[in-house]
Amino acid sequence: MEYRALGRTGLRASRLGFGSMRLPTITIGSTDYIDFDRAVEVLHAAFRMGINYVDCGFLYVSEQAEIAVGRAVNAWHSPDDIIITDKATKFRLERQGDLRRMLEHQLQRLERDWLHFYLFHGIGWDNFWELDTQTGWIRDMFRAQEEGLVRHVGFSFHDEPQAMIDLINLGWAELVTCQYNYLDRRNEAAIRYAASKDVAVVVMGPVGGGRLSVLPKGVAERTGWSAQSAAELALRFVASNPGVDVMLSGMNSVEMVAQNVAAVEKGPLAPAQVQEIAALMDYYGRLAKLYCTGCQYCLPCPQNVNIPRVFELFNYLTVYGLEEYARYEYTRLMAKGQDASQCIECETCLERCPQSIPIPSRLKEAHAALRAGA
Repeated sequence: MEYRALGRTGLRASRLGFGSMRLPTITIGSTDYIDFDRAVEVLHAAFRMGINYVDCGFLYVSEQAEIAVGRAVNAWHSPDDIIITDKATKFRLERQGDLRRMLEHQLQRLERDWLHFYLFHGIGWDNFWELDTQTGWIRDMFRAQEEGLVRHVGFSFHDEPQAMIDLINLGWAELVTCQYNYLDRRNEAAIRYAASKDVAVVVMGPVGGGRLSVLPKGVAERTGWSAQSAAELALRFVASNPGVDVMLSGMNSVEMVAQNVAAVEKGPLAPAQVQEIAALMDYYGRLAKLYCTGCQYCLPCPQNVNIPRVFELFNYLTVYGLEEYARYEYTRLMAKGQDASQCIECETCLERCPQSIPIPSRLKEAHAALRAGA
């Protein structure tokens, strides 16, 4: 396993990191809970194979992931060798002092006295400051760092790339966790900027949340890769970006850990492969935007149809050829009553669409295609 320096922190982390959001579960009633014995087994397998970076979150797996990670790390023969990152989630902070209360509760769950990294979770530029006005979380974060409860501070990110650069320019971030894969390369310039400022970069979603567990159409023909190698291709593409230090994968079996470790240990793709895949995805992206840019001006729909998501899944099906993912996600949309079959052709959306897409008729087309074989 290759290890990378995490920016200016002095820590070195495995190229493959363990994301704890998909630990093995058991179902009780209609809710999934962590199978703790299996979770510890999978985490220990990851540690044996050289993974030393674990990403946690307060809400992960019915709010139990931190407990499982704590049990696994504390039962490991050298627990201090495992780098733990946790997050202060904005979805549970409402009043002054909530970050401190959350951190103390997370340390109890993990059975630890301190964290290697503590991140502002899922922020953008505006909500970072808005939540601080409401809760004082910036003050509480750096006070916790001064007291030694948190060694290093960073943020995980969901916003436009310029906002990531602006947050880095505040000067305190030592690590950023952001989205990046060959289907979504919007953060490439921001990743380069982070690296230039000696800020560690951790990538979530290198396999696109499951979208890239199969190969998009055209990729196999151009690269010679098989469908069984899809996740390997996705991981090695991300590893080819010199600004990326750690790639997170949510793994729920020993076999998955072994497969992903083997993929990462093969190293980055050749530059020509990276360029070819990027060019193909750029072409597909242009085709998709001819159909719908995802601007969301059509929302809200009076019938609760998630129009941009329907069209996004239709693009995954027809443009990218990601059939299994598109149809599975569409069944989930149907379960929420947000699918295209809810459309009553009221045409409210037509007045708002800047591209003049005939939305009702295209929704019918999308529904028929996404339902076929679902």
